[in-house]
Amino acid sequence: MQTKPQPIGWQLHHQEHLFIRANSGAPTIRLKFYHYPSYRQIVLLTHPPADCKVKSKKDNRFFLFSKKVRTKTTISIERIVCIYPTLSTVSPQTSWGRISDIPRALQRKYKQSFTYWPVDSPALKNISEESWFTTDDLRNWTSAIYTYINKTIQYPEKQDKRLGADTVLRTGTGDCDEFTDLFITLARIRSLPARRLTGYYIHPGTNEAEPHAWAELHSPVHGWIPIDIALRNIGNHSINYVIGKIEEFNPALADYQILRQNLAVHTHWERPAPLVTPLFKKEE
Repeated sequence: MQTKPQPIGWQLHHQEHLFIRANSGAPTIRLKFYHYPSYRQIVLLTHPPADCKVKSKKDNRFFLFSKKVRTKTTISIERIVCIYPTLSTVSPQTSWGRISDIPRALQRKYKQSFTYWPVDSPALKNISEESWFTTDDLRNWTSAIYTYINKTIQYPEKQDKRLGADTVLRTGTGDCDEFTDLFITLARIRSLPARRLTGYYIHPGTNEAEPHAWAELHSPVHGWIPIDIALRNIGNHSINYVIGKIEEFNPALADYQILRQNLAVHTHWERPAPLVTPLFKKEE
């Protein structure tokens, strides 16, 4: 029996529109929206969005659009991108190193408290007094926090808005955002470098692109390790993950922003999920 070929990547066809209506004059519209970074994936932009320039900042990439438009108009932001995820696995059976081996300067760098990552929250800091929290073995600490978060979020369900780590601790409710934010906050309380990745999870079988958030944890042995507690995935960056942006010191980077403009305008976004087509290895 012939096995079904497995995809080696994805073509994502974005067909998004911004509807604009100004009270008077011809406004200059300035947009910023994120593009897929070349981190853990090969990115080929086969159809770029019109009138846009691509920029880079650290690991992230984004488009800038600036143009004078009519009083009433529609900006089409169509683009086609081919993504080839770079598969990697860090086994939970190997050593991830010791937390005490992480340089102090790197630990301090990730200690800031933010709205969604409230490192200074008394309720969250109380967790650090539990015996398992102080273990120095990074792999064992990750296993313990995985168990703790799954017990804490008793009602994993889709949320209308992002709650943040403090709220999810009180309510026990959340989706991938809450699993990720709680993990990052507790990791940073433990002085562990952790960050948030957002993008898409491509569902096997249906090839549906679902917006998704997950985390990465820095190991002194392996570097950044993927941690996706919501999908029960520790250490594995698979073909199904497509990275849109990386959030380290700003936990709420907007996917799309309307930047400063010269006239008051009314805007409306139309942003359907991208059309996903699997890409296969060419036969020799």
